[in-house]
This record gives sequence, structure tokens and C-alpha cells, in this order.
Amino acid sequence: MDERIANVTQQVKHLGKRLTVQRRAVLLHMLTSNQRLNAKDVYHALKNEMPNITLSTVYTSLRFFVKMGILKEHVHHDSPNQFESLVTLDALELKQVM
Repeated sequence: MDERIANVTQQVKHLGKRLTVQRRAVLLHMLTSNQRLNAKDVYHALKNEMPNITLSTVYTSLRFFVKMGILKEHVHHDSPNQFESLVTLDALELKQVM
């Protein structure tokens, strides 16, 4: 797993960002979940182990991983948008960023 996360870390650095503890937690939670989740679901799942995480950080992280192609956002006009992983933790291979 560390090698796969290292791959993500390199891709994130290439985009001028850092894979913070909060981003990593959001990513790992989404990769290990087999369902669509909204930002509040992720926030509540992580809040106990990371009391300093904010809902804003979760939203920002989810949308960042959507831009990277790891997650997909499903837009709903009458309910919160949901996010799902496009890859599993076992198959985490990111395309090379040019």
C-alpha cells in the first residue's frame, strides 16, 4: 500500500500540492469504501480519528481527487452530490501527468 500511496504523493506534488494527512485520510476512506458517499458521510467517518478535520477540507479533497481522475462526482440537484472511487486500493495506478 505504501508504494501506491507514494505514487499518489508524487502525482500530487507534480500538481503543486501536498498529500496532507487529511487528504490522505479522505483518499484512503474513499478507496476502501465500495459505495457512493457524500462529503458529510466522509467527514463523519473521519471526524472521530481526526477531530481537527473540517467539512470544507473534505469537500476540497474530494474535488481535488476528482480532478486527478481517482474519484467521480455524481451531481444531484435535489440531494448532496455523491463521490465514488474509480479505482480500488489494490489497483491504484494513476496515469502519468504531463
